[in-house]
Amino acid sequence: MFLFTTPPSRETQAPNPAVSAIREGAERTGTGFDYLLKTAQRESALTPDAKAKSSSATGLFQFIEQTWLSMVKQEGPKQGLQTYADAINESGGRLTVADPAMREKILQLRNDPQVSAVMAGALTQKNRDQLTSALGRQPQAGELYMAHVLGARGASDLIRAAASDPGRVAARDFPDAAAANRGIFYDKAGRARSVQEVYGVLAASHASTQMAASAANTDAGTDDTPVAEIAAALQPGRAHGLIGLFSTGGSRAPVSKAVANLWTTPGASSTRMASLEGAERYFPRVKSDASPAAAEVADSMGAIGQGKAVAAPLPPTRPTDLAAPVAGTAQAGKVRRGPLNLSSFMIQRSGA
Repeated sequence: MFLFTTPPSRETQAPNPAVSAIREGAERTGTGFDYLLKTAQRESALTPDAKAKSSSATGLFQFIEQTWLSMVKQEGPKQGLQTYADAINESGGRLTVADPAMREKILQLRNDPQVSAVMAGALTQKNRDQLTSALGRQPQAGELYMAHVLGARGASDLIRAAASDPGRVAARDFPDAAAANRGIFYDKAGRARSVQEVYGVLAASHASTQMAASAANTDAGTDDTPVAEIAAALQPGRAHGLIGLFSTGGSRAPVSKAVANLWTTPGASSTRMASLEGAERYFPRVKSDASPAAAEVADSMGAIGQGKAVAAPLPPTRPTDLAAPVAGTAQAGKVRRGPLNLSSFMIQRSGA
C-alpha cells in the first residue's frame, strides 16, 4: 500500500495512551515490552475498559476479580496503593473487601491503563519465576501467556500434560477455564481439544498477534485456527510474515519459484528457466544449439570469454489474434495489420 504513497511521519502521529502505559509498566517491572503489548492486544485490542462476556475479566489485560485483588494486595504497597492493599483481606481462601464502595474502587483500577500495565508486568514476572521452578527451564513467551490465562499452576500442568499425555481432553482438567474460553478448549464443531491442541492454540494465538495499535481480536477465546496450521506455525525457525516482496523461502532466497516461472515464458520446445540454478536463471548463456534469433542477439553484443555471450531471453512472439484484421474496422479498403500507431494518430488530431 506504500508503493505509491508516503506514510505519515512518526513525529506527526499521536502516541497511543495504552501503548505508552504498557511501555511504562514494562520499564517499571522489568518485563518485556513486546510481550506485554502483544498480550494486551490479544486480550483487549488495547481497549482499557474492555469487558469479557463470559467472566469477570476486565481491562487491558482482562484481569478477573480474584487475580486483581491478589495483585493489588501483593504489589499495591510498591506502587503507591497502600490504602487499597490494606482494605483487602483473606477469608476462606478468597480475597474480600469489607466495604462495598472500596471494593468497587479497587476493581475499577483495572480500567486504568497505567495501573493495569504495572500489575500485568508484575504478574508476568511472578509467573515466569513459578514456571521456571516447575519446569526446570525458562518458559517461552507462549507459555507465559498460558500462565496469564490459566495461572502459573494451570500453565505448568498443561505443559506437562502436553508432553506426557498429549491426547488427554483439556476441558476435563480445566473446567472453569474451558467454560470461560470455549474457543480455546473446543473447535468450531464443538469437539473438545486435547491438551496438546490447547497448548498449540494458546502458543500460536500469542505468537500470531499483530503488534499494531489496530489489532482487532478482543477475546483470546475467539481463535479457531486449524490445528494443522498451528503446528506449522510452531515449527522452530519458521519465518513469519512477509520476508521479501517476492521471496517465500526466507530472507536468503532471492525469489520464489512461482514468480520466477512468471518471469519466463517458455517457447514451444523449451523449458522454464526456474529449473536452472544460480546466475543461469537470470542470465542464460547462449549455447551452440541456441535459436538463430538468440544467436543473432548474442553476436550483436560481442563475444565474451571463449566465444560465449550473455543475452537476455527473447520476448514471446506476438499472438496471432492481435495481428489479424478486425472485421468491420477497415476503412476505404485499408486493413490494419499491426498495432495502432498512436504517434500518427496524435499528429492527425493536432492538424485537424
